[in-house]
Amino acid sequence: MKITNNPPSDGAPTPSSSPPTKYSCAYPSQLSAETEGHQTLCGFEGPEKVFEIWFRPVNGKESPVRRRDLSRDVENLSESEVSIDDVEEIVDCARPHHDYPVDVFQDDDGQWQYRRSGLRLVNRSVWEEMLSIVKCQVLNVIQNECEDAYLLSESSMFVYPHRLILKTCGTTTLLHAVPRILEIAREHCGLAEINSVFYSRKAFLFPEKQTWPHGRWGDEVDYLDKLLPEDEFETAGYVIGKVNGDHWCLYMATPLRLSLDLDGVELAESSSRDSDAGSSVAEEDEDEEDDVTLEVLMTNLDPAAMKAFWRNAMELRAAKDGSANVARDGGQRVYHATGIADIYPTAVVDDYLFDPCGYSLNGLVGPYYFTIHVTPEDICSYASFETTVPVKRFYSHVRQGSASEYECFEDVVQRVVEIFRPGTFSTTLFSRKTIGNKHGKTDGLLEGNVMGFKRRDRIVHCLGKWDLVFCHFDKGQMPARKKGALRAVR
Repeated sequence: MKITNNPPSDGAPTPSSSPPTKYSCAYPSQLSAETEGHQTLCGFEGPEKVFEIWFRPVNGKESPVRRRDLSRDVENLSESEVSIDDVEEIVDCARPHHDYPVDVFQDDDGQWQYRRSGLRLVNRSVWEEMLSIVKCQVLNVIQNECEDAYLLSESSMFVYPHRLILKTCGTTTLLHAVPRILEIAREHCGLAEINSVFYSRKAFLFPEKQTWPHGRWGDEVDYLDKLLPEDEFETAGYVIGKVNGDHWCLYMATPLRLSLDLDGVELAESSSRDSDAGSSVAEEDEDEEDDVTLEVLMTNLDPAAMKAFWRNAMELRAAKDGSANVARDGGQRVYHATGIADIYPTAVVDDYLFDPCGYSLNGLVGPYYFTIHVTPEDICSYASFETTVPVKRFYSHVRQGSASEYECFEDVVQRVVEIFRPGTFSTTLFSRKTIGNKHGKTDGLLEGNVMGFKRRDRIVHCLGKWDLVFCHFDKGQMPARKKGALRAVR
């Protein structure tokens, strides 16, 4: 099907001049009419667009911007003007209930506290203004000592001191907000140097409904290439899997100063990496030894399993009567009734049951997160599960793992597919290649069985300092070929 390219007539909206609002964790009383209109029974685009960006900490710190002066022109600050007291704020917290090492401490009165810095200092109102470009809104925010998790009307956003992950579904215009994200990081946090950029998505169910440049993979790659010029970045766009079947698209960008060969060995080093510029590449890599992201992207979900993700009669009546807690109470019903609560029992979670159907969840487990999004309608059933929580076998040469971790990634996948009961699903496992372990990370990863399914593909890519393992599973029946899929990758 031909897709008409309609580039936006102007750039990102002008940043709001209204004063920032106080950080809040309150749900809005009601979704806007525009947002509610996305929840239809005639084909909702469940597969998400995912944008992830890592910024280089400034001088080994997160930000040169004083918390009380976020609106200052940070480019006028010199390194001599920056002190450790300028780049953080101290926040009270409860004692952590997980067994991962995190940067928390007690004050003289015994109150547990942690430091917020970098992107976590950006006010919620600023992020909400950025998300208006994407055409989604914030439903709620939870946080712990390591990250902030934003539950959105269309999926999720996770904010770390120098890392941001934005995941949106439907007909959202995620890529339109990338210039604004870069602007926020630079102006509000002083984070002007990028370490890595990733953009990925599964093949769309309804590509013709997307807004340019979304919908046609080549257009998305071209759009990002214009934002990340070739004289500063090494970029690449990939299609992994069958172009005449289910596939996954990935875009990567790395600054030329951090270019690596296939074994993760640095090829180039700029003056920004001199002796007084903070951590070395080796030190940064060793600090990120267990960085990994697993996605399980499921389609053709069992209708019986999907009944739980619709509002029941009591919830529909409560919504009609104006109850403000239906979305949260319904979300908790789904969380416990489906077995989702058993995936990571110690997690702090935030979930939402949409009207009349659909479910989203963010979960925090120490420095890691997981997120679930479900579109249960028969015509477009789809569920995604994403987690950064490692498993015991992963990097066992360095870390012992947590007592609550799964033994291997196949165990995680098995637990997830038993809940959602897909007819087909794909997995992506993205892991960081470090100085301490350049080889063999993909050996044994996702090579085991998932009961009830046949693995049709296992594709391994070595991508600089990252390794990717892509797998596709089905119930054993070969899926019908998609006619005309070779004419244009969607």
